[in-house]
Amino acid sequence: MNRQESQLAIIRQHLLNGHTITPIEALNMCGCFRLSAIIYTLRHDEELPIMMEQPEAKGGKPYARYWIDKAYFQKQQTIPFPKQ
Repeated sequence: MNRQESQLAIIRQHLLNGHTITPIEALNMCGCFRLSAIIYTLRHDEELPIMMEQPEAKGGKPYARYWIDKAYFQKQQTIPFPKQ
């Protein structure tokens, strides 16, 4: 498993556990500088229904926050951990 595959697996599991993720969290969690590329792969290759919002940071700049749509878990009949 190469580094990109490892990052993909870590981020996939984090999202499947019901957590949200931001680029800073991805960087701290697994050294991922391109979270949007991982999200693209999860959306298109693995067909996960990943949602996004762009809240503003304290300085006023927007950033991305991603999570898996709750309907996915209901369809899968799994209950993830609460979002943090």
